[in-house]
Amino acid sequence: MPGTQALLATALTVTSFVPASPAQPAAVAAAGASYVAMGSSFAAGPGIPPAQPGTGAAACSRSAANYPSVVARDLGADLTDVSCSGATTANVLSGGQAGLPPQVSAVTSTTRWVTVTIGGNDVNYLGSLGAYTCQNDGGTGCASVDRAAIDRTFPSLAGRIESVVNAVRSAAPDARVQLVNYFTILPASGSCAGVPLTADQLDYERSIATRLASATAAAASATGATLVDVAAAGRGHDACSADPWVENGHPPAGRSQYHPNEAGMRAAAALVEAALTASGQIRATAFRSGIAGKCLDVAGSATADGTPVQLWTCNGSNAQRWAYTPDAGGSLRALGKCLDVSNGGTANRTKVQLWTCNGSGAQRWTTGANSALVNPQSGRCLDDPGASTTDGTRLQIYDCNGAAAQRWTPTTA
Repeated sequence: MPGTQALLATALTVTSFVPASPAQPAAVAAAGASYVAMGSSFAAGPGIPPAQPGTGAAACSRSAANYPSVVARDLGADLTDVSCSGATTANVLSGGQAGLPPQVSAVTSTTRWVTVTIGGNDVNYLGSLGAYTCQNDGGTGCASVDRAAIDRTFPSLAGRIESVVNAVRSAAPDARVQLVNYFTILPASGSCAGVPLTADQLDYERSIATRLASATAAAASATGATLVDVAAAGRGHDACSADPWVENGHPPAGRSQYHPNEAGMRAAAALVEAALTASGQIRATAFRSGIAGKCLDVAGSATADGTPVQLWTCNGSNAQRWAYTPDAGGSLRALGKCLDVSNGGTANRTKVQLWTCNGSGAQRWTTGANSALVNPQSGRCLDDPGASTTDGTRLQIYDCNGAAAQRWTPTTA
């Protein structure tokens, strides 16, 4: 079933008072905010099912459950994900990978948001963890770790990440850039069977993590990019913890050693969304109906898929608090789920509901005339049947007509 979130309001029709237009509107694609995700495997999500479809996805081991995909579904954004496992800052800026162009070439003047997780491969972070694990497990053909080369690279790392942000800004001067740093992999002290490193190796790898986080923070400060501090949030969710956000050095078959898992990607997505909210890119509001005193409401504050979305007296509750992306198109989200047209329907009088966010056309909403909320897939507007004033009236889509029953004005009051 359809579902995803967040977007603006405008105005429209009353089913009973204005006759339906004779022609069925043509379905059109909904335009959400343009979002580009760049970076290495900690953005791509290797080993997390399901695999992402699309050009280069297999070569880059991109997951459809990585944090960019979760963010895009939640916000109803139009995602271009060019993250790629093994990427360095050079691959983002000029080198490309697997026959693909440099990642920054995906950014255009219309790009609104960019997330970047990069720098770990410049200093062989995951490679060195894997090499030490292989060596201590008694493996054959294990890679070596050139600490001198890693240490020589660190002084230039912040500048390399700054160059990535500057290249994004050159292509999209108005884009909001978020530097999402690397998940915490190792516990603050000690280790566990799944992380077979010596005390010296643990100390060195922690130093890499600390310096990598510092370089990312410095680049964010120097460029005015937003730092999304997944490393800090992930303390206590390391590979040895009871609630890990990353795999350990002996992951299940098909999983990627020391890389994020589903819980980690969901957590990173929540942090990205929180940063967008803090910067005003996402807003939370009540949508007041053109029918005096009434608001867009989730029945009973329930969160089950299929919960009716209804008209109800405005009361300031979370059931009436909707997250949306002003002026961008996308989803409307309440209680962690999205406003959805039932069964992806496009016909007049199709009811709307709450549903798990999924980025489908049934969950896309754009601003129309007179504070209407338009579902571009159907070409119809969110509508209060018969301009009802009764609490509990289930809402629907209907031909847009500018009436008070289709007026949904965002308000903090």
